[in-house]
Amino acid sequence: MIKVNDFVVLTEKYKGLDKNSVGFVKKVTLSRAKIFFIGKNIEIDVTLSKIKFLDITKTGKPHKYKICNICHILKEDYKDFDINQTDAKGRKTTRPTCTECRKIIDGIPLKSSEKRRMREVKPEKFFTCPICKKSSIPFITANLVIDHDHDTGNAREWICDSCNTGLGRFKDSVELMQEAINYLKKHKKNQKS
Repeated sequence: MIKVNDFVVLTEKYKGLDKNSVGFVKKVTLSRAKIFFIGKNIEIDVTLSKIKFLDITKTGKPHKYKICNICHILKEDYKDFDINQTDAKGRKTTRPTCTECRKIIDGIPLKSSEKRRMREVKPEKFFTCPICKKSSIPFITANLVIDHDHDTGNAREWICDSCNTGLGRFKDSVELMQEAINYLKKHKKNQKS
């Protein structure tokens, strides 16, 4: 019996949502439920026959199925997720993002012509990251990468790997980064009080 606060998956495509979309039960009646679908950030009224209970503790490693951290669709691990790295026990682990969402996130790769152009201006002796202002010895005390626009494939600048990761975490979005700045400012004010 499905109840409030349970996690569920759709058993078929429904109202623009894919089969196996993961949702959170907000309200239940005898035949329907209000489900908040995490990947689409929407609440939909669904007949109970179109959903089934999902034990989220039985997803991810070492289980057969895993929930993508972007689309929040239950998918098959090692089939729908690329291998990312090896864990401390030597086992292969998969990315938290499914291959379909990964293509969207990665966008257009750096153009070959841009890669060649940037290699000609590759920092050799000394480098200061244009974002964090940390100085380093290129490729000795810091990994440097060519940052690029994922919408065009054009290079921006050489930056440190940490800042490149940070930009990626914020999806290269000025709006998301502004939200992070606002968050930090808000909590800085609260600490002074």
